[in-house]
Amino acid sequence: MGDLVKVAEYRRDLGASLARMFENALDWEHLPHVHAHAFASINLVEERESGWRATVGTPQGGDLLIDLELDREAGCWTTNSYAGDTLVGRIVTHATATGSDSCRVDIEFLVPDPDTAQRDAFGNYYPALYALLYDEDEAMMIARAEAVERGPAALDERRAVTLADGEAAKVARYCPHLGLPLDAEPDADGTITCPWHGYRFDIATGRCVSGAQCGWRV
Repeated sequence: MGDLVKVAEYRRDLGASLARMFENALDWEHLPHVHAHAFASINLVEERESGWRATVGTPQGGDLLIDLELDREAGCWTTNSYAGDTLVGRIVTHATATGSDSCRVDIEFLVPDPDTAQRDAFGNYYPALYALLYDEDEAMMIARAEAVERGPAALDERRAVTLADGEAAKVARYCPHLGLPLDAEPDADGTITCPWHGYRFDIATGRCVSGAQCGWRV
């Protein structure tokens, strides 16, 4: 492998706390749901307190192995991407609190031994991609902060929906996973899918049918 060379930088102020930023970095499940334009699928290989490793499918049909390691004390996480056993990219993110509900991220993008054309291409690609990713992540982190402020009592709130057969039903207003708004309509099979993490719930019973141990009382 050639030497890693910095090809781009991205900096941004965010309306989310450092705690929410760290939570977001460790939240591998949201990638193909909140960022469907960049991640087609994700299969967890390893989850640890300080990070995760997963195989990620791209919209173009390829696969990458991504490994993220978070150092909370340093306020930094490193994301390595592999094609097979070959390191093809590294993203280093530093996050700094700027207030009780705000932070700043400073990100460096490195690739092994790029030529001039690759440096130019990556220099344009990464900042544009991360501007969009952080638009989406900031909205999610703000919604998550609101969920924490609402507290668990909000999980008892319900809203009305109409099933595929025209029957009326009620579903949780907030997803029982992390308390984010369950802003979705029923699927044809009588389930509803959380747009944030893809958890599916049986509307008749409130039970999660995608493997998670969460749900709501009917």
